[in-house]
Amino acid sequence: MRTVLAPALRAEWIKATSLRSIWLCLAIFVVGVAGIGIAVVASIGDVEARQPDYDPSTVAFYGLNFGHVAVIVLAVLLTAGEYNRHTIHASLVAVPKRAAFLAAKLGVGAVLVLLASAFAVPLTLLTARAVLGPTAVPVTEPAMLRSAVAAVLYVTLLTVLCMNIAMLIRNQAGAIGLLVPFFFLLSPLLELVPVVQEAAAFLPDRAGATALRLESRPTDPFGPLTAMGVVICWAVASGIGAWAALRHRDA
Repeated sequence: MRTVLAPALRAEWIKATSLRSIWLCLAIFVVGVAGIGIAVVASIGDVEARQPDYDPSTVAFYGLNFGHVAVIVLAVLLTAGEYNRHTIHASLVAVPKRAAFLAAKLGVGAVLVLLASAFAVPLTLLTARAVLGPTAVPVTEPAMLRSAVAAVLYVTLLTVLCMNIAMLIRNQAGAIGLLVPFFFLLSPLLELVPVVQEAAAFLPDRAGATALRLESRPTDPFGPLTAMGVVICWAVASGIGAWAALRHRDA
């Protein structure tokens, strides 16, 4: 497995970095997360800071709600895009061990988003602190540092989850048509419905939002660390499903 994985990683890295659409998605993600987050802080940061339930991470990371779209498109392009471009057959001939093929693909996608988010998150926090001035929570506060790390990990795990789902669907338009409305519209709406509010907290993006908060809300069924565990479980479970489907289905 190890002798196959290294060449597979190299091949997936070359494929991913040679696509201009991947770089465009990463650029949109950074601009969306940092730009929208900073704009929200500049426009309503002072007002929010005076609220009793103020959570600076919720305001600063507001751009992540829109960054989801770029991450989803990137994940789909790296996985289901192979089926649309009819390159999946050549890829599997080059890497016949499908577990290594999937691991390499997930690893490259995760690293690309990890690097982009590791740039966007500190940029957002440092700029937000400069905008808010004395009312801002210091970036060096343990809770804020934990929130920043959680933001980077959450986006990376979300990428892995979306890549796995796209591998299951095997269609670029179908995967985007399912994932974008779900994470951008359906999941946030479910959290507002009292009957399913507690169950909705276990959805990956809602758990990710909880993981980013400095303090849990009264309505949250678990804290930030448990929430990150929920996101990890989603990524692992989807990975098992993608591997099983790739192993038993023809390309």
